[in-house]
This record gives sequence, C-alpha cells and structure tokens, in this order.
Amino acid sequence: MERRALAPILLALVVLSVMASACSADQVVEPTTTDTANEEATTTTVDDTPPPPEEVTFRIGLASGITTDNWWASLDTHQSIANDAFLGNGKTSLFVSSVPGFVYIPAAAASDMPEEAVPEGDVWVVEQRLRRDMTWSDGRPLTAADLVFYFDTVREFDLGGKHAENLPSDVLSITAPDASTVRIEFASDPGLAVWETGVGFAPFVPSHYWAGHVEAAREAASAASAGITPAAAIQAIVDASLADDVAGNDIAAADVTEEDISTYVADIEMGAGRAHLYGVSGVGEPSVGASIVSAWEPGQGGVTTANPSFFDMGTESTLYRDGSIRVANAERGEDRVYGGAGSGDVSVTYLQGPFVSEVEWIEYDSRATAYEQLYAGEIDFVFDPSGVTTGLRRELATNPGLEFSVSQGEGFRYMAFNLRKAPMSDLAFRAAIAAVIDKEFVANDVLDGVVVPAYTIVHPELTAFHNAGVAKAGWTDDGPMDEPERLETAIQILSEAGYTWATKPVVERDDDGAFVDVVPGAGLTMPNGVPVPPLTLLSSGEAHDPYRATYATWIEHWMTDLGVTVVVEPSDFESIVEAVFPPQTPESALAWDIYILGWGGAEPSLPGTSLTAFFHSNQDSVDFGGYNTPGYRSPEFDAVADAFLTAETIDEAAVLTRDMEAIVARDLPYVVLFRTRVVEAYHRDVSFPVNAIVGGHHLYPRVWMSSVKLDR
Repeated sequence: MERRALAPILLALVVLSVMASACSADQVVEPTTTDTANEEATTTTVDDTPPPPEEVTFRIGLASGITTDNWWASLDTHQSIANDAFLGNGKTSLFVSSVPGFVYIPAAAASDMPEEAVPEGDVWVVEQRLRRDMTWSDGRPLTAADLVFYFDTVREFDLGGKHAENLPSDVLSITAPDASTVRIEFASDPGLAVWETGVGFAPFVPSHYWAGHVEAAREAASAASAGITPAAAIQAIVDASLADDVAGNDIAAADVTEEDISTYVADIEMGAGRAHLYGVSGVGEPSVGASIVSAWEPGQGGVTTANPSFFDMGTESTLYRDGSIRVANAERGEDRVYGGAGSGDVSVTYLQGPFVSEVEWIEYDSRATAYEQLYAGEIDFVFDPSGVTTGLRRELATNPGLEFSVSQGEGFRYMAFNLRKAPMSDLAFRAAIAAVIDKEFVANDVLDGVVVPAYTIVHPELTAFHNAGVAKAGWTDDGPMDEPERLETAIQILSEAGYTWATKPVVERDDDGAFVDVVPGAGLTMPNGVPVPPLTLLSSGEAHDPYRATYATWIEHWMTDLGVTVVVEPSDFESIVEAVFPPQTPESALAWDIYILGWGGAEPSLPGTSLTAFFHSNQDSVDFGGYNTPGYRSPEFDAVADAFLTAETIDEAAVLTRDMEAIVARDLPYVVLFRTRVVEAYHRDVSFPVNAIVGGHHLYPRVWMSSVKLDR
C-alpha cells in the first residue's frame, strides 16, 4: 500500500504552535543555588484500592483567570491553560498519552493499539471497537454516538481551534455501525497526525446532554439569516471588500456571484450557531473524567467536584526507567504494559482516585496576591504557568509549611549556525565551536543551577521519543570535559580539517600536567587559505533573557580563545526573529552568522514533527518559507524524516524520531544549549502523583486532578 505523508497543514499547525511558544517572553529568575532533589521522579507506595474521596477541598489560586465555563469555547475562542485545567477533565478519547512518560495507551478503545486503516473504494476506513463499561457521571453509557455527535457538531458549525486539530479535513465522516463501534472514513491513507493523534485523541461528548443545545444553535443560525435579502448580502460583501484597504480585494456589486452570496449567508449562520453553542453554561455537564464542573462565577472562580463513577478509579500506573508504563486495575482484572518491556527500575508509581471531594478554583487580581494567600495558608497551590522566580521562592521558603517542585521547562534554547556561508557551512568548524561550549559550567557555576544543560530537541521526559545516546560535543565516555580538554579537542578537530592559525592557541600546563592557562589563538584560516572573517552572534540582551545573554558572552570568550573573531550583538527578540525567520531572500539569508533563540515545547505525542519542520530541506526558510533557518540540507536526514512522516505506528515514529535526533546532534545545525527550570509552590500537605513533570504541574491537570492527595 502507498503510504501517505502528514498533511502539510497539520505540520504547519504544529510548527506555528511551537513558534508561538518561542515568541513569548520567558520568565526570568534570579541566579541562585537551587535544590534539585525534587527533580528526581520518586516511587510512591500505593494501596490496592483507593478510598472514597475525602470530604476535603483542594484550594487552587489562579494567577490568570477562567474566562468561560463552556467546554466547546475553551477549545476555540477561549483557549487558555486555566480554562483547560478547569474544564478539561470531563472527557475521554479513544487513546491518550500517559503522563508521565507520554506513552500511547488506550482509553475508550477496546484494543491496545489503533486499528489499521484499510482501503474501501475511494476512501480509507478504520473500524475501532470501544469499551462497553464506561459511563457518564449521570449513569448514561458512553457510546460510539458520543464521538459521532462531536464530529457532526464540529463540521456543522465549522468549529476551529483545537476542534479542527482533533478532526483534520481528511476525516470525511464518523459513524456508528453499533453502540460500541466507530467507523471513520478518510480521504486517503491517514498518517499518524490524522488518525492516531488526530481522531484518536478527539473527545467523546455527552450527546444526550448537548443535543438540545445544538438544536437551539441550529435555530439561532437559521434566525440569523432569515432577514438577509440578496441585495443586503451583496452590499455586505462589497463593504467587506472595501474595508481591508487592499485595492486588489475590492469587489463591485455586479461581480458578486450566487456562490459568494451563499458563502456569506452560510458564514452568518455558522457564526450565530457557534455563538449560541459557546454561550451555553457547562455547569453540571455530565463527565466521564475525574471531575464535574459544579460552579463558575466570572472574575471569582469556580468549583469542580469529584466524579464518584470515574472509570479509572483504582487504576495503578507504573512508569519504568526504560519509558514503558504498566497500567493495572485489579477490580477490572486488567494489567497491561505499553511502550516497552515493563522491566528494570521503577520511576514512578501512583494510584488514580479522586482522593478529594472538590477543587475550588479561586481567582486573584494579581500573581502577588495569589502567593500571599498561599503563604497565609488560605490556598494549597498556585496555578501559575510562569512559575516561581528565585526571589519569590526565597520569600516563600521562610514558611516551613510550603514546598516546591522543580521541573525542566518544556522548551529549549539553542544556537544556530548559518550553513549557507563559510565557515559555518563546514561541519569541522561547527564541531569545534560546539566542543568548547561548556554548558555545564555556565548552567551550574555561572547561573547557579537555574537552568539545565541540554543536548536534544526532544525533551528527555518524552521517554518513547528521546534519544539519550546522541553525540555530545565536549564529552568523553566519563562525562563533560574540562576547559583545557575542550580547547585541545577543538584545536585537534580544526587542525585535522586543514585549518591553520597565525597564532595557534595553546593550553599551558605545568610540569605535572596540571592546567595553568590558555593562550588565545588568532588569525584562524580556513583550509582553502581564506581567513575566517569576523563573525556576529545575535542574542537577546540581559533585559529580555539574562540566560541567553550569559551563554552568548561565554561562547564569545571560548571562540576568541580558539582564534575566531566574534562579536556578540545584543538585540531584542523581534529583531532576531525578523533577521532569521521567513520571509527570507537569498541575500537576506546571508546577512547573519550565528544566533541564539529558543523554541517552546514540541507536541508530546509526535515530537518528531518539530525536528522535521526545523531541519528538512523542504522547510528551508529561503526556498520554501519554512523554519529551517540554518539552510541545513542532508539527504540522510530527509530520508529519515520522510519515513517519519509516513510512519504507520507510534513505535515506528518513535524510532525514526530518535534517528533524526542523532543525525542533528552529529551534524550540528543547532547546538542545543539549555532548558529552564519551572518552580511551583504548594502546601506541604499536598501530594502530587509525581514531583516533577515536563514544564510543570500546571500543564497536566488531567493527571493530578484524579490523584492529588491532601494530608489534613
């Protein structure tokens, strides 16, 4: 069978999501010694069966407010981390990514892995069986009709945002041959992003609850268009064409077609239908998750209560060091291992509750007020995507009743070379520069541990996709080299490649071989006899990101020792992005040498998508307007990336992601530098299922909402 690549629009959506994260200013904290003990995942002793939820309230202070109690809106016009946390624990899907570890596991599906798509005439079809023992909190069974209802509603009202991501345009229909089977028809052989992590992650919606509201939305849509005459539609279309100040878009009344009028009326109807649907309160909506939305008051906060019929109550999750996860539920007689052998050391074990009767979400007018209330004992946890600054942590730490979790941020900071020009186009030059960059020294000695040295684009906690064995510049088998070893290694790399110096750098040692000093080199010349020109390193200044600025200063120092003339050019974030990201011309792409920036976290279910977007030759920023800013071109990488884009299983995609990571670490279009730490504060009587998690607890309330415990 011919395999089909990931749809370009899906790739663009993922990349734009990552780019949006990169364009946000990072939280800056003051350098200080950081206790990293909490970063290690711990094993928790669990009981066989959870007790009923205790009559206790988990009080969460919000640093940013909830803006809706409507789940539909929270995935589109009201997308935010706070809304997702408040409303996102009432649904399920065919499959989910386990947390931690991010292993692909079944939820509502009755099979361990997704059923394969098969061709039927002009379409490709998946028939996926469902579990028959899941119910909504009102006692109604979860059936195939609940996923069909979601698909039909998304298509009828042209819902956008995450709804569109869940159901890509290649999904032609979802029907229910019977209550426990969903039939999905695709326009072509679906890739992973369309089936496994598209429809496979699409939520089931309680159709019996929302059917009446959707019918009312239809009536609102019909009413909105009832009074529109053809003449009024034509005038509105003409007015809209004149309003954008682009003369080429102007339309005369005589040029408006019947199709234009139909499209205009349809847009009015769908807009009115969406507005009605998004305006319905979700308080009391039946839940199949751990919590039920019980109350919401704009500007004040809300309440979610425990779902006593939560399907996964009593399920024990065990994550192993090899990345595999064991999911066991004694009452149902289920015990499965996913993503590996389930052997070796255990990283984390936790039990699903819920263990608290309700969660109170309290809004405050500022972050400062939220932390004041935490310090005073009025709340248990501050839900704060920015995390705790080091200065604030010092203040909070004076209260012995508070504790902190320390996690690695989901994104990473990197240095990129311009491979379109010498000497950056030479791997030997890039390898030598990478060798002298002592990430550990800057992170631990200069910045006192507030950042974490990084070597891969895929986060190390995405265990199924992370390649821990990539080449690490400046390392030996025993670990990172010291400064003289790094410089000697870099000198050797350049010398063997044919580089020469007017004044060769020298590592001075005493008679006993102990390091004394470095005599900097000068006048580095390329193998073709052309002197290495002065280079510019674009980086954020201290005001925007002191971490990048600090790394840039030290990189300048080490490159100077090596005999390379380089000048750090502090710049604001927007100026660097404008200089290196599309749109670019062949001329403008030669205007920069090296830059330091950062990317936000990759999509956990398919992080290889980011690697493909950053480094595939068909993503070149000049030729194709993509995000391959270095101009990296590798037939070997492209072949692996193409195989990833047509992979038919998650396991296959994981292997190919690790292969891509290895190639990039060897070829060094980027030098990955560091990840920041995310520090979160909570009361000592709070027990989360894991101490540290990618990007912090605020990103994954689906996990701790059902398993957090309060010892009071």
